[in-house]
Amino acid sequence: MLAATATVALGTGAVAAGCGGGGSSGPAATRRPAGSPVSGGSIVWGRDTNIGGIDPHIDLTGLDVDRLVYSYLYDWDPLTETAIANDFAESMEFPDPDSLEFIFNLRRGVMTQPGDCPGADEELTSEDCKQSFIRRGTSLTAIDKRFPQKIAGSKDPAALPPKLLTPDPYTFSFSMAEPFAPAIREMANPTWAIVPAKVMEEYGLGLAQRAHGSGPFMLNEFRGSERVVLEKHPNYFHAGRPHLDKVTRVIITEQSSLLVAFKQGQHDINGAALTAVDYQDMQDDVDFIVARAPQFFYTVIHTKMRPPFDELKVRQALDLATDRDELIRVTQDAQGDYNGPIQWAQTRWALPQQELRDFYKYDPDAARALLEEAGYRGGISTKLKFPANEPGFGRLADTASLLQDQWRQVGINVELVEQELGSYINSTLLPGNFDLTLFANVPSDEPDRPLAFYHTLGVTGTGNWTNYSNLELDRLIDAQSRELDEEKRKDLIWQAQRIILREHGPQIPLTGGYTYSAHWYYVHLPYEIGQGVPQVALPFGCDIWREQT
Repeated sequence: MLAATATVALGTGAVAAGCGGGGSSGPAATRRPAGSPVSGGSIVWGRDTNIGGIDPHIDLTGLDVDRLVYSYLYDWDPLTETAIANDFAESMEFPDPDSLEFIFNLRRGVMTQPGDCPGADEELTSEDCKQSFIRRGTSLTAIDKRFPQKIAGSKDPAALPPKLLTPDPYTFSFSMAEPFAPAIREMANPTWAIVPAKVMEEYGLGLAQRAHGSGPFMLNEFRGSERVVLEKHPNYFHAGRPHLDKVTRVIITEQSSLLVAFKQGQHDINGAALTAVDYQDMQDDVDFIVARAPQFFYTVIHTKMRPPFDELKVRQALDLATDRDELIRVTQDAQGDYNGPIQWAQTRWALPQQELRDFYKYDPDAARALLEEAGYRGGISTKLKFPANEPGFGRLADTASLLQDQWRQVGINVELVEQELGSYINSTLLPGNFDLTLFANVPSDEPDRPLAFYHTLGVTGTGNWTNYSNLELDRLIDAQSRELDEEKRKDLIWQAQRIILREHGPQIPLTGGYTYSAHWYYVHLPYEIGQGVPQVALPFGCDIWREQT
């Protein structure tokens, strides 16, 4: 996976840090000539969900804001699976042939943002990296602790700090206790922000509605259900960046109102979930730039491993009662494909589409027969919980309603229970308080995280919320995470997925469609969705500019 003995200079290039390839994409609309970037001005960017918090190590609802406010070690191109050293790390070294040792040579002159906060206008150093890794890896509420546990060689939080080394202010290093193939991708994840150590010391867990970083923008105003206003960091280390003086995220949770506001010119970048019809209409309008890419949010049904869903025949009946072709037609504008345990957009790792279509047959008669064999001749009554207005997948309610109709035909009667997103995550999903739940998992372009949902220890390394356990599957998931040879890893990943298919859960994957973006012609982005990140791209937000100031 990594260059074994070389020092890789990242200043203008990239280090191959994965397996190449990624999701296919549809073409972006033809753009007008870019012209020369203009400094100054502001943009308004629509958003369809409330922001519960902007603490990058803990909150998931504000990661788009976190990427603008904080520095990261480096950026990532998901299509080519390469790291791009445009941020705090100037270069990386991998002296261990087994890719266990990581040495980051840090950029000098990366300054924290000015203002009334601890450590303002000070240089970011290796100590800030260390303390950020400790906080991200050990906080009780931090997500997915498997990577820091691989560094620590233990689940004991006290084992991590001694493994994170800071031999000087511009060198940060650690050694893994065992190989971990997703490591390079993981550190470019938006949750691995480098938060100044003095800020963490001062505020502890109190960063949900405040932010003091070293990224291209500074937080000016936070109203998580209305707007978030960001202003240009005047001392940002990339000279002349960002181009914009201000970015405002405006939140309107009603989709049609959000889209109308965009078309009326109130927003410069659209935030509403677009349909294929919207995409086509705006593609034909010279005022807009639109693009299309496979949807990396992937919708699944979580089944709790307790009666009746601990019975394999019942889970199989759910699969047979689900008409995936109708889901694609009705909820994805007839444009999509079947997902396996790894969604179809991850083309390098997903099972062949024909294999999935041959397996996930729609057969309500067989579903009814299996329910009767399992002792449920009179049918099953239960609840299907799901979040309202789930980010990235605005038609979750439509999917739930369609599933309700399909399952009713075989005697599985579900009451739909729609919950506010924050309440759903905290009271339903994370504690496993459900029999059935419908959720759009966070997008992933690395296969390890989708598989980890099926591991006995789950994505957090402490347990999954479905009570599912399969030791053979655990072995395969663990093995693929350690395997650095691409073809061998792919074989392990396919083996694991085929076991999951035969188990019909505990997550039952559905289908995936496309996501669409739109912005006014005068807004210039360095790349559109579905396109690779250029090797010369600067950190997120730096290279956005507008013709009108």
